[in-house]
Amino acid sequence: MRPLRAPTAPPAPPAPPASPALTAPAAPTPPARLRATFPARVGALLLALSFGLSFGLTGCVRVDGGGVALAPHYAKPFVSVSPVPPAPVPTDYAPGVDASAAVAGALAQSRRDGRPVLVEFGADWCVDCQALGRRVADPAVRLVLQRDYRLVTVDIGHYDRNGALAARWIDLKRSGIPALVVLNPDGTVRATTQDGSFANARKLSSDDVASRLVAWLYPTSRS
Repeated sequence: MRPLRAPTAPPAPPAPPASPALTAPAAPTPPARLRATFPARVGALLLALSFGLSFGLTGCVRVDGGGVALAPHYAKPFVSVSPVPPAPVPTDYAPGVDASAAVAGALAQSRRDGRPVLVEFGADWCVDCQALGRRVADPAVRLVLQRDYRLVTVDIGHYDRNGALAARWIDLKRSGIPALVVLNPDGTVRATTQDGSFANARKLSSDDVASRLVAWLYPTSRS
């Protein structure tokens, strides 16, 4: 018989292959053409933004105050408004003028431009009428009259001229002179100084007169 031998151990199983190391995927490399043009594209974008801001801030105005034509997309929202021609502002009372015709002519103009007619009854000998004439010559008062009224001065002499015309709207014996009547374009009365508030015009300042004129433009009730 054969001699007994010690049993041998079975061969060890082969080791599993090593797992590859986990690493983050590499970022894709942009094409060479894109890498070459990227700085140029950024520069062009910045230039366009700079031009747009500059035009937006300065394209519609001129520093010296002169006007310039607006770009089409800026001009569309704006409406051109014609300037209002200044109305004449007489400061005296002309005895030879046909007062009725003068008032009628002013009302005809008023119907065209919407400015109310201011009829002033007075006389050159009247101290308060002279004082009102000085107030009317003040630039602030004159501006309101030129822009917003049609002024007609009517001479009453020594209460012996144009009395019938005045009586259509005001009682001169109660109001004194100067006496003022404001007429709407349709000839209706908007306001009067029947309360005698202008009979002591020498005590009124230019601001007082201008304030009354402005208040008559937006009446809440008749005086």
